[in-house]
Amino acid sequence: MDRRTLLGTTAGLGLAGLAGCSTLAKASVSPPNVPTEAMEDAGWEQTDSSERTLIEQSYGPVTFTAKGYTTTHTDATLNERIQESTLGRVTGRLALFSATRIDFSPDVGNLPGGVGREEVLNEVEASAREQFRNRLTDAGLSNVERIGTGSFDVATGESASLTEYEATYDVPTFEFPLENDTTVTIDGDSLTVRGDLAVWHHGDYALVAGGAWVGENFARSMSQDVSDAITVSVDINLGLEPETYREEVHGFMRQTE
Repeated sequence: MDRRTLLGTTAGLGLAGLAGCSTLAKASVSPPNVPTEAMEDAGWEQTDSSERTLIEQSYGPVTFTAKGYTTTHTDATLNERIQESTLGRVTGRLALFSATRIDFSPDVGNLPGGVGREEVLNEVEASAREQFRNRLTDAGLSNVERIGTGSFDVATGESASLTEYEATYDVPTFEFPLENDTTVTIDGDSLTVRGDLAVWHHGDYALVAGGAWVGENFARSMSQDVSDAITVSVDINLGLEPETYREEVHGFMRQTE
């Protein structure tokens, strides 16, 4: 089955992007290099970009900064199919990918006081995890939990630190009109959402790449009496393929550099 085929009706997720922390960067930072051609071929579009200062800390006479440039992308083709299938009633985003390149000044290997690459990367990773969790919560997801950690091989040659997340998205109850002012009510339910976040150091900069996707399909069968003589049966199958979405997002993560 084509992963973009939606059967019956469907619902979307309002997933926001990964981002950095607070202050606008004072100098330009190179954007992350993501697999743009592959993403465009799959129907993905860039929806946002931002440049921010992640860390600014003094070590004696030296001020160390870590500045990040983030790009956020969404599956526009899938979004359009969602809207069409729900007659415009659901306009959220179903799948998201985001990447951040972090430049250091001075280089992390030249910090005074014995501070080195591992300490800085640990701080960057903690910040990335916090921002990822906050963004999922801000997007309306509930029960956001970190469910595991591991490693993730990337095309730049390193083994990235991987953090796995799980959350839930509440599909709202909505109605579709029939004739004679009669409507069919489709009860909402919760969908599991999965997310992975990878962080690694490459050369003189660090990279953060991750995304979120629906972790299960949604299928229901229901019937509703619309008169004494008529019963309407409705079969709902969103046609969601979580493993396909996961592999796609992982492919984008792996090719980020």
